[in-house]
Amino acid sequence: MSESAQGLRRSDGGVTEADVLAEIRAVAAAQLDVEREIQPDDDLIRDLELDSLRLITLAVALEDHFRIEVAEEESARVRTVADLCQLVVRHVRASS
Repeated sequence: MSESAQGLRRSDGGVTEADVLAEIRAVAAAQLDVEREIQPDDDLIRDLELDSLRLITLAVALEDHFRIEVAEEESARVRTVADLCQLVVRHVRASS
């Protein structure tokens, strides 16, 4: 596990931010053509260069994988990979 991923917290719902980060990395590699390793402090738009369509692709993949639904208003506040991990974990915990 990378040094930055070690600092990711565990949720009460059994899904950790590290679990979400691993899924983000898998989706980014398979569906978004991101060729470098994604880090928690990466900005989704500036660092990963995700446009609106690619952001939606990532969001839908995470919702499907973790069986959650995230409101557009909530996702609009997400800027970094860590923000996204925390949002997903909160929703998983709320649905448990």
